Amino acid sequence: MMHSARLFALLASGTLTVACANAVASDCPPPAPGLQDIKATGYYSDAAKSVRDPRKYQESHAQTRPFEDFATQVAKSSDRFLAKDDPAAATCTIAWLDRWAQDKAMLGTMIRINNDQAEYTRTWTNASAAIAWNKVRSQADTAQRARVDAWLKAVSVATLEYWRNKPTAKRNNHYYWTGVGVMATAVAASDADLLREARHIYEAGLADIRNDGTLKLEMEREVRALHYHNFAAMPLVMIAEMARKTGQNWFALRDSRLSLLVDRVATGLQDPTWFDKAAGASPQIIPAERDRAWMLIYRTRVPEDSLMASLPGTDSNGYIRDLGGTLPLMLAKGTFDAGH
Repeated sequence: MMHSARLFALLASGTLTVACANAVASDCPPPAPGLQDIKATGYYSDAAKSVRDPRKYQESHAQTRPFEDFATQVAKSSDRFLAKDDPAAATCTIAWLDRWAQDKAMLGTMIRINNDQAEYTRTWTNASAAIAWNKVRSQADTAQRARVDAWLKAVSVATLEYWRNKPTAKRNNHYYWTGVGVMATAVAASDADLLREARHIYEAGLADIRNDGTLKLEMEREVRALHYHNFAAMPLVMIAEMARKTGQNWFALRDSRLSLLVDRVATGLQDPTWFDKAAGASPQIIPAERDRAWMLIYRTRVPEDSLMASLPGTDSNGYIRDLGGTLPLMLAKGTFDAGH
């Protein structure tokens, strides 16, 4: 396993930076049209939403492929800009974001088939786009900034509106993921209203964390309980990281309550049988290494958490599409440092 210190050593030497840059083709494909409507199929076949139906899973990804491709494009081209200070990569990222802004992408109808997967797709795509925008916004011209800022604000408001009529008791990890796009838009565009909304979501997430570090709704996911605790920690850690751009330390809010969830995930990875017993289902599905890159952020910002520090690192390069790109690269380049 590769510890976070090793990852940062590679960044310092330039090895990982070059790898990130070389992983992306040097050319920029013409921006794809931004689709206003989203249609997506839910793919879990049981009440606990723990068992995937393979056919529906493939069907759903076929439906959402344009949004996944867009998110991948802006995440990787904005990574290339950070890694190589490549103006062409910034121009590419901005062109894609500006095209989708002009097309009013994701502001149409969220077509419901058997669940709200279309809404979730919009949430994840908004998060990736807004984080990529933070990386390249300084390279955009005034008109581009105005268009992309306005579009991301409109998409963020739409994702928030989805939750207006949802009972608080139904606000699970998807609510926290909504906060990622809202927060990224807030700090990119210096929008005080969206910043307040993002903080409300973040503090709601902290309030959901029980004293044993678990989340009620994620414990109900049976064999995916550990997986979804990890999936819930990801957006909360990223929101706290982005708050640094405003000069605030959200990792410390509510007596560092986020650490309870983070440490529960850490102990679950060390001994999944804890979740087997607590969720009443086994064996637990272990989060993929690529979905654990958020731990690099947490270890950097909360180095005093000895439990997290003792957990083996990840051999992943730290890329998470729905978090806008390669996390150790964003850390090394200070994407969300105050005053950046």
